[in-house]
Amino acid sequence: MNFTYILGNPRSGTSLFRLMLNAHPSLVAPPECGFIQWNYDAFAKADFNQSTIRDAFADAIIGSKKMETWGMRKEDLIVAFNQVKNPNFQKLCEAVFIYYASSRLGKTTPKAAIDKNNYYINHLDKIALAMPHAQYIHLIRDVRDVAGSYLQIERTKHVGKYAPKLSTTAEEIASEWVKNNEMIDSFLENKAHLVVRYEDLLVNQKSELIRVSDFLGVPYHEQMLRYYEFNDEPDETISWKQKTLQPIDQSRVGAFRAELDPDFSEILWNLTQHTLTKFGYSK
Repeated sequence: MNFTYILGNPRSGTSLFRLMLNAHPSLVAPPECGFIQWNYDAFAKADFNQSTIRDAFADAIIGSKKMETWGMRKEDLIVAFNQVKNPNFQKLCEAVFIYYASSRLGKTTPKAAIDKNNYYINHLDKIALAMPHAQYIHLIRDVRDVAGSYLQIERTKHVGKYAPKLSTTAEEIASEWVKNNEMIDSFLENKAHLVVRYEDLLVNQKSELIRVSDFLGVPYHEQMLRYYEFNDEPDETISWKQKTLQPIDQSRVGAFRAELDPDFSEILWNLTQHTLTKFGYSK
């Protein structure tokens, strides 16, 4: 099974991108949950031929943060684990994705699994060890539109245990955005990966999704453009991801020019110009 991580700075469109891929009949891209990284140290070298170890791993998976949003039952997960031949950590992690595809999406034989989690930015070496056969997609968005999204989230004052906590000053946003995207870029230098710009995904939807599909080893499918019809974003996180319930809004590209304070935008440009231009952005 092909396995791909989506990496990106928060508010870069990773949830929208996940839903586009999850709408493909041959792909499974569940909601965000970092169970692979969280359980690697405890189970990477475990002997999964032992039923007690598989049982313990199932408990750990079910108990992972945000896993409650996947709607899984331990007994069904155990059944899925028991069907894996020559089980190891990687195969059982993939079995979790396959089980989600079957139980929640009605997809019995997905060809590729996609794991999207912005939290992974801080654990790149660990996720590479956990799934050494993985490939990667780096999704990047103009820092000025990222900042606009940050500030909108702050104004809305979302509540809930998973509500995002984001920076609000231009200096903090710029520093985090540069650090995250440069760190991802450096990490991926010698790995199989694809860079996708959020803006291209919105403006050139079909051609970009064809390029992504080729990278994932599946034929393009038009359902990806109708991702909002297949939205499985959990109730716990959907309040700050409302745009994923709607068709693509191309007006969000460069929205900062009308919505962001010009001085704030200028500071962002000055602090991030090197990285912005490297990825094809201009003033």
